[in-house]
Order: sequence, then structure tokens, then C-alpha cells
Amino acid sequence: MSLHRGALAWFEIHVRDVTRAAEFYGTVFGWTFDPLGDADESLDGYLVIRTADGESGNGGIARTATPDEAVGRESSVLYLHVDDIPKTVEVALTAGATLHRPLMNIGGAHGLCAVIRDPDGNHVGLWSS
Repeated sequence: MSLHRGALAWFEIHVRDVTRAAEFYGTVFGWTFDPLGDADESLDGYLVIRTADGESGNGGIARTATPDEAVGRESSVLYLHVDDIPKTVEVALTAGATLHRPLMNIGGAHGLCAVIRDPDGNHVGLWSS
């Protein structure tokens, strides 16, 4: 699969209890999950979604970083493919965004990511291989 600039690359569902969320989404949608074991330690407990047919669902379930961090409709993140995350962050900041999560190596062949907030406060994830 070839991704083009701005194509949806990944999504995340932020939750307080990863185990409970995995049980819910597994029951409702037939999803199974793989832990993201080689990632930055801040992603501890992160689960990669596999759809009912066993394919990667291009998304994950993430434990919130802090107990007061938003979950639900205020926290899901869509990751958009970009060729150069630092350059894209610079352009976004100039256009009125703020940096939410700086550039991070996801681990292994999973790539790099960062998260910005648009001028209205919406999270926008940036992903690059």
C-alpha cells in the first residue's frame, strides 16, 4: 500500500482501561489485538487492532498518559501521512497549531509520529515511515 500526503495512516482510541476496551471492541467488532512491544516505553499497554479477518485495522487502543487526560470524543486521534514530520510541524505551528506530542520513534518498522492541535484544539496525528 502506498500512502500519499494527507492520507489516513492510523487512528487511536484513547481509554483509561486498555483491557476493558479490548474486551468491549473484541465483543462488538470481533477485533483481536497485538501489543506494540518494541515501542517507546510511553506506549506501554498500547494494543494494535486486528479486524475480524485478522488484518491490521490501521489503528490502536492507547492508555491515556495521565488520569485527567481526556478520553472519548475529545481524544481520538486520526494520523495523517506526511513525508517530513518536523517540516510539517513547523508549517502547522506557523499556521496556528500547537504541539501536543513531539516527534517520537514508534519502534521498529512502525515509523515516527507527532501530534499537533489545530487552532480549535483538535488533535491531528502526523505519521511517517
